[in-house]
Amino acid sequence: MSTTRLPPKESKEGQEIIRRYLSGDRSLYKKLGYYEHRNLARAMEKTYRIDSPKISYANLNLEAGKNEQIRSLPEIKIEPLRSEHSDLSEGEEVQVALISDIHGGLKTPTYNSKVFVKRLNNYKQAIIKFALLHRKMRPIKKLVLPMLGDMVQGQQIGTQMLVEDCDIIGAEDQIYDLLLPNLTTFVVNLLQVFEEIEIYGVEGNHGNIDRRRNTLTKRSNWDTVFYRGLKAALSQYSRIKVEPELNTWWKIIDINNWKFFMVHLDQIISYQGIPFYGISRKGLRWKQSIPQHFDYILGGHFHNPNFLYNDGVPTIINGTFVSDSDFPLVRMGLRDVPQQICFFMNKKYGITAQYRVQLDLGRII
Repeated sequence: MSTTRLPPKESKEGQEIIRRYLSGDRSLYKKLGYYEHRNLARAMEKTYRIDSPKISYANLNLEAGKNEQIRSLPEIKIEPLRSEHSDLSEGEEVQVALISDIHGGLKTPTYNSKVFVKRLNNYKQAIIKFALLHRKMRPIKKLVLPMLGDMVQGQQIGTQMLVEDCDIIGAEDQIYDLLLPNLTTFVVNLLQVFEEIEIYGVEGNHGNIDRRRNTLTKRSNWDTVFYRGLKAALSQYSRIKVEPELNTWWKIIDINNWKFFMVHLDQIISYQGIPFYGISRKGLRWKQSIPQHFDYILGGHFHNPNFLYNDGVPTIINGTFVSDSDFPLVRMGLRDVPQQICFFMNKKYGITAQYRVQLDLGRII
């Protein structure tokens, strides 16, 4: 491109070219013999020190470019908010706080009985904060506490743990000296916030009183003993309901018109240390084989919280109270995640909010 096509800036012709250029005349480059408009723009900048103007549709010379087409933007229609949208803030919801894998009596470099009590208090404070927050949107009157097993560490030394892993050795002491006093206090104090509390429990593998091949009865589980003790300890409180049938490895419970399949998940076989395929496969089999309908699966066992959506069967996997144990590190190559999951159930929408409470830090994830 040559700049000789442009007359001097001070000349009458130069002033006319500048005027038309700044007005957005898109035909000017052709009249001056330039191949494209951008060639003219470069010449104007180099010769006249004039930058390319910001072109608006209103400034375009429509007579100029027969090959150029101007398209108007689609009309944007603002729809007024309708009153029907307010139903999102209506309808009572139920708060659900999962409790599992406490392993009461276990000792690790960062976990023992005193740490458990502190983390349980952190969880209580988080549950209260969630309730007060969500009550600004919807009524929250009921709390459901599904207890998903491994509440006790057990006492099969050499099978479930080694001697150095024990903060409290006997399962009876784990239950009556640690779990019952603290869980009873935990639940009763929550009555200050909730009108009604429901508790359901399933057993975990650490509750096994003896090796499974030696088990004589379904009641041979320390988790069952703990749940029955908890039911007795809370029996004087009419606003607390403890599920009467506690000696089962699974159960289906109703939470605000939605069905939950509770299970510890120790029945799952991991493949190369990863349990997700096993959870998906067995979850679908349970869905097809168990006569009662259920919408969600609740489980624990793996010490790593997660939410899986497997072929229409959402599965919520709870975390643990423990930190720095060998179990998940050996089985899956993962560390313990000391978190518990709390969520809210709406009768129409199902789960509307879900939180993970970082127990060791007392914060929400």
